[in-house]
Formats: sequence, C-alpha cells, structure tokens
Amino acid sequence: TNKNTGKLYVGSATSDNGMLLQRWTAYVKNGHGGNKELMALVEKLGFEYVKSYFQYSILENYNQKVEDKVILERESWWKETLQSRKWGYNAN
Repeated sequence: TNKNTGKLYVGSATSDNGMLLQRWTAYVKNGHGGNKELMALVEKLGFEYVKSYFQYSILENYNQKVEDKVILERESWWKETLQSRKWGYNAN
C-alpha cells in the first residue's frame, strides 16, 4: 500500500520465483521487485519514496507444496477484490 496515495499493489511469490523470502528480498533491494508499474514509480520518484511511503502486508501464505497455479489464482482474486488493477499498480 502506498500510504501517500492509497494506491495498492498485489504481488505473489511462487516456487518459480523462490517463494516469499526471495520475493520480498527483491522488493527490499530495488523497491519494485520487477513490477513495471513500481519500476516506473521508482524511476520517477526514487527508491527513497518507496522506503518512506510503502507498507507491506501478507494477505495469504503458502508453502512450496501448493501448486503455483493456485497461488496465481489467489493473486488474481486479491487484485480483483482490492481493485488494484483499476486503482493501483497492477497492470495485469
């Protein structure tokens, strides 16, 4: 959540990208974790903006035994429920 604007971003961590720890490590390193909307934000306003205004929350947690398909379906459900495609940083 961008606490400055209220805009949301929903991401997932599947076994393809190392599950939760590796995914969150990517956000800590660069502020965007590879998401194109967040990359544009970091480029425009800087990594310090993300450090200052973004709050991260775990909506659901799965282990490696859960199929990636299930995780991606849940990610899509959260994007729809929170309308992060319309009002946030999710373009997909």
